[in-house]
Amino acid sequence: MFQQFYQPHPALKGFVNNIMIHEVNFDVANIKSTFPFPPLPEQGLYFYIRDRMVVEYKPTGKKETLSHCIIVGPQVNGLNITLGYKHLLLKVGFQPGGLYRFLGIPMYELLQKEAFDATEVLGNEIREINKQLQESTSFLQMKNIIESYLLKHLYKLKQTLPIDFVLPLLIKEGGLVKIERLASHACLSLRQFERIFQQRIGLPPKYFSRLVR
Repeated sequence: MFQQFYQPHPALKGFVNNIMIHEVNFDVANIKSTFPFPPLPEQGLYFYIRDRMVVEYKPTGKKETLSHCIIVGPQVNGLNITLGYKHLLLKVGFQPGGLYRFLGIPMYELLQKEAFDATEVLGNEIREINKQLQESTSFLQMKNIIESYLLKHLYKLKQTLPIDFVLPLLIKEGGLVKIERLASHACLSLRQFERIFQQRIGLPPKYFSRLVR
């Protein structure tokens, strides 16, 4: 098994928290293993470079084979995940509010499902990125491909607001910081903060705080 977290390029740190590569090769003679996976506060862009993953959604029990690149927005339910025999994942983990700034889509609009085919949102360019990743010969090369793609789209980012500097405090303090304090630091009334928070995160502040805890 291989797992490596990379710090993003300095120009990306305002909206990207980390880039992770995870590889596991399973024995094809064995039955595929299924693992429970809880809802997480992090939102991300996931590339399955080799085999795709199968998920079973809770509580519906619906199963789905994910595409090679998915967008994971707000999460409210756990999953059961079944990895392929050749599992190679590259994940772009966004800062709180970073996926909103990257896509320009209110995150509450992504609540209707747990994962979206990235080509439906980002277009055919993401297919070329997938192809480049599949043809890569090293993990560092994969990381550089993703960074180049993100850097090219910096000009499209939504404007940074004071709330974007405040949201990471929720993660840093384990969800234990008071919402009123965050609103004050963001120079917003509590009502304004809750509205902009849901736009950027997709969930109410108190719900997200419980998710972080």
